[in-house]
Amino acid sequence: MKVLIVGAGIAGLSLGFELLNQGAEVTLLEAHDVAHGASGAATSYMEPRLGTTAIRAVEWEALKRWPEFAGAIEQASGCDAGFREEGQVRVAIENTLSWFEKDLSQRKEQGWELERLDPQQVSEMEPAVCRDVVAGLFLPQVRWVDGRKICSALAAAIVAGGGTIRTGFQVTGVTATGTGVELNSACGDIVCGDALVLCTGTGNAFPGAPRDMPAVRPVRGVNLVVGMIGLARPLRHIVKHHRGNLCPRGDDRLIVGTTYDPGETALDASADVIEKLYRNAEPILPGIRELPLLDIWCGLRPKVGDGQLFVGRSSHQPNMYFSMGHAGAGYLRAPVVAQDLAELILGTGDGGLLKPLVAG
Repeated sequence: MKVLIVGAGIAGLSLGFELLNQGAEVTLLEAHDVAHGASGAATSYMEPRLGTTAIRAVEWEALKRWPEFAGAIEQASGCDAGFREEGQVRVAIENTLSWFEKDLSQRKEQGWELERLDPQQVSEMEPAVCRDVVAGLFLPQVRWVDGRKICSALAAAIVAGGGTIRTGFQVTGVTATGTGVELNSACGDIVCGDALVLCTGTGNAFPGAPRDMPAVRPVRGVNLVVGMIGLARPLRHIVKHHRGNLCPRGDDRLIVGTTYDPGETALDASADVIEKLYRNAEPILPGIRELPLLDIWCGLRPKVGDGQLFVGRSSHQPNMYFSMGHAGAGYLRAPVVAQDLAELILGTGDGGLLKPLVAG
C-alpha cells in the first residue's frame, strides 16, 4: 500500500516512520522544509495535562513508549534524537504559591509520581534558580526532546527505510480516483497513492480536500534561545514556573518560553513579546538578560475547535485520513498516534487508544 502524507512536522514524520515499519510504501510531501512550522519552534517537553479523559490516556501511554520510540528512531537513522529523561522541577515564589499548591493537590489526587522540594533542595538541583523560590516539586516522569533533532532523525530513518520525502512540494489540489488519490503541486507534478493523510498543521485547505477537513485555529508560541555559558552550572531539568518554562538543549543552550498568542500569525516577535519572555523568566532565573540571545523561535500551534485532537478517516473520502489539531502536544502523543493511526490506515487495527477520538 502506498501512503501519501502531506506535512513533514512531528505528526507526519512519526506516522511515516511507523507506516514504513508496518510494511507500507511512504511518500511525505512538504511545502517548505522538514520541521518548518510549529515542530521546529516547539519547546517539545512531554507532560500529560491534568485530567482523566481519553486523550489523557493517550498521553500517558505515549509517555511510557517514548524511550523505546526514541531508541528505534536513533537505531534506524544513526542520528541523535535529543531525548532526555531528567524530569521537571516546578518552582514557586511567594506570590505564586497558591498556584503551586493547587497544582500539587491535583497531581496527588491523580496519582502522579512526585517529590516535594524545599528551597535548599531546589537550589541543590538547580543552583542557577533564584534564592527567592519558596517551594519546589520534582516530577520525574516528565521528559523532553530536541524537536529539530528528532525530526531530522525521523527524516533520515524514513529515507534509510526506503521512503521518500519531497520538500518544496506545494499541494494545489487532490483528486480521488477509483482506487486511490492524486496530488497536484504548484510546479505541475502529480503524485499518486492508495491513501492520503493530511498532517498539515496550520496549512490551508486546497481544492479537492475532504469536506470534513477541520478548520484549524493558529495559536502562536514564541521561545527565546539563550546560551548557558554564563551560568555557574547549566540547567539539567525543565524548570516550570507560573508564567513559563526553561528547557535545556544540551549543556550550552536554554529555551525560554513560551507565549500563548491566539489570533497572532506573525512569525517575527516584536520587542514587546521578547521583553515579556524576559520579564516572566527573570524572577526565576536572575541574570537571564546577561545570557547571550542566540535565536528567537516562532511557531503556530494548530488547534481544532477548543483544542481537540482530530484523527481518523474522512467520512466523505474513504481513502483520505487526518492527523490534525495536535496543538502543543504533538511530540508527547506521537508514539501512540503514529502506531494506532498507521494500523487504522493499513486495516490491521481499529484505532487502539485513539478509537474514542477517531473521526469518520
